[in-house]
Amino acid sequence: MIELHVTFANAVDAARMARAALKACANIVDGVRSLYWWQGAIEEEDETLAIFKTSEAKADALEALIAEHHPYDTPAIIRHTAVTANQDYARWVEKETA
Repeated sequence: MIELHVTFANAVDAARMARAALKACANIVDGVRSLYWWQGAIEEEDETLAIFKTSEAKADALEALIAEHHPYDTPAIIRHTAVTANQDYARWVEKETA
């Protein structure tokens, strides 16, 4: 199983992307505080984190879709490979992304 962690400006954008890109499951975590360098300055923003869970076979396509349609110029799309989960959940992800 693969997870992609992606930040968005708000929950509406995160949910819109989750519905468009859904390959198995997405969790949306509102109220994330992000600090980062952008164009030579430190920025601080409230953001929403979306955690997409998918199979290894679908991860590249999911990442490409998110990158293409994300409203940020440089979206943070963080891939966590070989994520483990309980067997029933892992089987469900594989089934839903087949």
